[in-house]
Amino acid sequence: MVPHEECTLLEFQERFLTEEACVKRLESVKWPEGFICPRCNGQNCYRLRNRREVECANCGHQTSVTAGTMFHQTHTPLRKWFWAIFLVGQDKGGLSALRLSKHVDVSPPTAWLMLHKIRKAMGQRDERYQLAGYIEFDQAFFGRAETTKKPDKADNQSMVLVMIESKGEKAGFVSMEVIASASRDNMRPIIERKVKPGHSFRSDGLQANYVLKSMGHQLTASPVPPEKISVELPWVHTAISLAKRFLLGTYHGVSSKHLQSYLDEFCYRFNRRFIEPRLFSRLLTACVCSDPFTYAAIIAA
Repeated sequence: MVPHEECTLLEFQERFLTEEACVKRLESVKWPEGFICPRCNGQNCYRLRNRREVECANCGHQTSVTAGTMFHQTHTPLRKWFWAIFLVGQDKGGLSALRLSKHVDVSPPTAWLMLHKIRKAMGQRDERYQLAGYIEFDQAFFGRAETTKKPDKADNQSMVLVMIESKGEKAGFVSMEVIASASRDNMRPIIERKVKPGHSFRSDGLQANYVLKSMGHQLTASPVPPEKISVELPWVHTAISLAKRFLLGTYHGVSSKHLQSYLDEFCYRFNRRFIEPRLFSRLLTACVCSDPFTYAAIIAA
């Protein structure tokens, strides 16, 4: 297993000066115990002329270090991918496609696709984690609301289910998922996937939240006046406020179609806020473990 070491800007520049260095790092992440043929499980291989491809010495099967990963069939140099991952990991405010395109010298559409693939890897990585302990639970609306003065400035508002671990003076992991409505049918699958039965929840008393009791959780649900929010539900509202600031500050708002992708990025950063120096290493691993994701899939989502 490749250790998730800290990596400063100068260290990153020294380690990944060449395409070969990037390929070797991907190999160490994809095959931490050495090469394993996906067809016959052979452990010996020959490197082909193409720097990313190897051939199994046992069965002759050819494979690439990028096959089956987020980098599958990419034409963008790995050095630019590595820079994109490093910059995304280091900038807690998020990175726009236009700024990334300038930093790594790719077209804005290519930068947009790279960022969406990285966000997809973030979301898939956080799917492995479940919340536990005392959990604050609420729903929030993201997007511009229509007003009588500016009806043309309205965006399609999306409801988001927010759950966050409360650990007294600090917050634990957070989960944010877009839902069609605050109905039991919409919330139950998310709660089942993210929280094991038997935990304690605190919410603001919406009737739909009682789905938690039917799932074996303890629930404290009562209306919370505005002046008591910082005491009764401090972390869930802090997370919602930070997420909205994150979306507006860098991206100036996002469409409802891609909102979940940006929330995945926010949650990934929030859940690793105490290990920022190791984010590049962790995010690179997430990208290698991520399923291939195409432009067509992004547009169709």
